[in-house]
Amino acid sequence: MTNITPNLYNETTFYPAFIRDVLKAENEVIIYSPFISKYRADFLKRTLLRLKQKNVHVFIFTRPVLEHEEYVQEEIISAIQDYKELGAYITYIEGFIHEKVAIIDRKVVWAGSLNILSQKTSKEMMMRIADEDFAAQVMSNLGLNQKLIKGYKIKHQPHRLKLDFGQKIKIFLIEPMACVIKWSLMAILKIMIVLLRGFLAIFSIVGAILR
Repeated sequence: MTNITPNLYNETTFYPAFIRDVLKAENEVIIYSPFISKYRADFLKRTLLRLKQKNVHVFIFTRPVLEHEEYVQEEIISAIQDYKELGAYITYIEGFIHEKVAIIDRKVVWAGSLNILSQKTSKEMMMRIADEDFAAQVMSNLGLNQKLIKGYKIKHQPHRLKLDFGQKIKIFLIEPMACVIKWSLMAILKIMIVLLRGFLAIFSIVGAILR
């Protein structure tokens, strides 16, 4: 691995430097941001439009809308719609993710405390590391390789990653089945809750009558 020399930025100096890097992207921009705001979506709109015109693939990884407070959900939905219209592919990562990362062409990594898609007034620190090996480590740590394969498949675009048989089974068979089972169990649970409430209501009525 090559020697890594990080450059540090704060909330003021980050965005100009980050946008310069993004506009130099030739193939792919990955943004891993737990939080999203309409303010920052409007700010980045022109940049993402340039990427769309250059046919650069943009992948956004963020929390599901329901993991946010109810009062901001409508704003998040609106911002996400803006990103989709600009050609970004959105992946929702459950489990209250908190990492803040951007990876450009799998060569340049931005990482730190700043939520790239939501920051407005908070004090933050970000570091820039231009190193392909480090970028590969970050992508592996966040499990991005397989998630990107799904994204490229949906976008009907070729990707540069090769899958072995076990990975193909996991992505195209096991994970879809797991999702079906998960949602089926949730549906059964909801039905059981409704039935239980019905029984409790009946018992209450009967108890009241017997009194």
